[in-house]
Amino acid sequence: MSSDVIIIGTVSVCSRDASVLFDPGSTYMYVSSYFASYLVVPRDSLSAPVYVSTPVGYSIIVYRVCHSCVVIIGGLETSLDLLLLDMVDFDVILGMDWLSPYHAILDYHATTVTLALSRLPQLE
Repeated sequence: MSSDVIIIGTVSVCSRDASVLFDPGSTYMYVSSYFASYLVVPRDSLSAPVYVSTPVGYSIIVYRVCHSCVVIIGGLETSLDLLLLDMVDFDVILGMDWLSPYHAILDYHATTVTLALSRLPQLE
């Protein structure tokens, strides 16, 4: 059974407010091409393309990455490499490669994210 409940929030990405989707169904982390155009960070081509499956059943091929994007969530500052993805609904998607190391607990009923490892406050 699938659910349409999602957890979104606003966090700082390279000192800019970004609309973020916390997605445990995503393996990687992404930044929209539009939002990335405002970031002053190094960009490179990926050594191998990443094929991203979308909820509507087709795939997008990602070829580029933005390096060293500073993301601040609840006082926790991390430096992330974000794959450039053509999307319009969110500025950033944080997937399992970010959620797992910080022991993120997603509560879909309360629509909160708790970083259990860092003892930081919940994001709502």
